[in-house]
Amino acid sequence: MLKNLRDYSGSSTVFVDATIFLHHAFDSNPVSVEFLSRIETSKIKAYTSALVLEEVSYKIMMQSASNFIERVTVRHVKNFLENRKHRAKVLSPLIEYMDYIDKLREAGMVVIDLKGSDIRDAARLAKDNGLITADAAHLAVMVRRSIHHIVTEDSDFATVPDITVWSPSAIK
Repeated sequence: MLKNLRDYSGSSTVFVDATIFLHHAFDSNPVSVEFLSRIETSKIKAYTSALVLEEVSYKIMMQSASNFIERVTVRHVKNFLENRKHRAKVLSPLIEYMDYIDKLREAGMVVIDLKGSDIRDAARLAKDNGLITADAAHLAVMVRRSIHHIVTEDSDFATVPDITVWSPSAIK
């Protein structure tokens, strides 16, 4: 089921996907930014996973690297990061954003560790629901923790039974 994030009351426990953090990090969606500010004030019981934060970290790092190198590939970024001064420039925005994640954690957001059984379960969930493996791993964590609501811009979750998707771009 797909719902508009603007209508989220905060009464249900919710899993926060990478897209929401990236909207905030790049200031690209005011609905996502406002939602995270509600977590900051402890008005929402939010969860995310270590895998989500890895996705966010990778994308922030690659975006930052694009400010310094012409062709952003994993190999080019790795080569660029070999230089200590370059490394500091590229990784500063990531470190700053992880400080913001710590602020959310202090406000009550819980970061769930990924278990080996989650990866095993993700394979089945990917097959059953037509999800890519990373999304299926998020779903496996949600199932393990009995979380039935997800905040994401990824509409693929809308076809998963018993999951309510709260999207910042859902049309009323």
